[in-house]
Amino acid sequence: MQSILKFLCISIAVLPLNLIAYEVKQTVFAFWDKPDVVLHYKTPVEINNETKIIFIIHGQSRNVDSYINHWVGLVGDKNVLLIAPEFTKEDYRYFGLLQTATSNGTIKTDSDMYLTNSIDTFFSFFKSKFDLESSKYSIFGHSAGGQFTHRYLLLSNKPNIDKAVIANPGWYTFLAGAKYPYGIKDIPIGLSSDSIKSFLSMRNTLLLGSDDTGSSGLNTSPGAMKQGDNRFVRGNNYFSSLVELTSKNSIPLRWNYEIVDGAGHDFRKMSNAAAKILL
Repeated sequence: MQSILKFLCISIAVLPLNLIAYEVKQTVFAFWDKPDVVLHYKTPVEINNETKIIFIIHGQSRNVDSYINHWVGLVGDKNVLLIAPEFTKEDYRYFGLLQTATSNGTIKTDSDMYLTNSIDTFFSFFKSKFDLESSKYSIFGHSAGGQFTHRYLLLSNKPNIDKAVIANPGWYTFLAGAKYPYGIKDIPIGLSSDSIKSFLSMRNTLLLGSDDTGSSGLNTSPGAMKQGDNRFVRGNNYFSSLVELTSKNSIPLRWNYEIVDGAGHDFRKMSNAAAKILL
């Protein structure tokens, strides 16, 4: 009996330490001229020179808690700092377009509100907060978060990204002649040929669910419908356009293309596949 009681006491004493180690915390980022952003984050047991940083970008439902809690389970006890910004609908309705345009293609002229370089700004904040040595981070975005991620990689000024996984975006900014945001014609942000080459040479993975063929929540504007009838088709068309562009212009393409069999528009299944890439 005494042995059982001793075991229970030890277990109860250890439990709070485990809970603290895996607690998702929040901090409000207000060090810019844009509306505040709540940053959800989970630290490893110990932060050191080997700590990896992964940003998680939520979808249009903005269920950031569900996203980061799922990733906490995927990361487990690995030496990873997870960071998930929360872009509220009230302040960042068009976050998937970096606040540069609306979903029907209307350009927003207030460039001070653009989210270009936002993730790198958050990265610098956490580097200072935890005295991090890492000069690079990884990023995962699903659905509208996938839209955000691929546009962020394209339009930001030399983002400090190691790897990126772009999962199930609803539609894309093609590197072709369509007007922005469907293509790069009349784009409101300066985009040089070097920036495009850098974008194509990044270690990005386009991750598509084989069953993501529904129309729920799909952008059906004329510009988006020209990209395909559903997310899976649009993703295939986008990647094919990158292959064609790089082949014609002898530009290295370092992107990967992967299909998650049996997955629909499901951030959990896509996160499971993304974790194998990023971890």
